[in-house]
Amino acid sequence: MKKNHIIIGMLLILALFCAGCHNTKKTVSADYSKYAGDWYVDGSLKNGHLSIDADGHVESYSYEGTVNYEGEIKREEYENPDGTKGYLYNIYDDGGEFIIGFYEPEEEDFYELYSGQDGAVCYVRSDHCTE
Repeated sequence: MKKNHIIIGMLLILALFCAGCHNTKKTVSADYSKYAGDWYVDGSLKNGHLSIDADGHVESYSYEGTVNYEGEIKREEYENPDGTKGYLYNIYDDGGEFIIGFYEPEEEDFYELYSGQDGAVCYVRSDHCTE
């Protein structure tokens, strides 16, 4: 009986490992210049913001103007279980820790970035913000 539980457990671990293989990410080349600029939370210039340069360097500022962290944005390709591919723009701090990610916008000319699958955080490019 104990042997059956061990075998079942090993099969479950193997199944979970293989299922995770479909959603692996790899960094791919990107033109970060279209993300260059200041991006404000909820489109208000009074809120905290991200400053991204054309090389992909990122600085995060609080609403008071202090630096929260510095890091970089990376374009990463992922594969869904159905085999389709998509792209994320993920921000990592200088220590390599994931901070926040955005799906690649479908529009060529965009001014909003929504975080992850839930879109809980919206960043708006400064030229489309309100006071």
